[in-house]
Amino acid sequence: MSIKKFLNIDIEPAPLEMKLDVEMRCREIMASNDVNDIKKYCTHLVRHKLEQDIFLASMLGRLVELEANLVVQQVKAEKKTNPIKKFFRIL
Repeated sequence: MSIKKFLNIDIEPAPLEMKLDVEMRCREIMASNDVNDIKKYCTHLVRHKLEQDIFLASMLGRLVELEANLVVQQVKAEKKTNPIKKFFRIL
């Protein structure tokens, strides 16, 4: 099962060029016999993943905040459009 949407945002598949680049890098790593370089590379990836996770979490929080603000504005606009409901105190 692959996720096609998240928060009503279409998730597009990676372009073929990017997939090919990743595959080439993976093959270079697998062909390497230098364990120390591979260890350095893996630790760099782990640290970089942490930074990406923090960035994505903050972006997701901001996106949810903006969506909530939009909904609040829409609800306020709907309440203002019908003054008769307000006069008779109908919710």
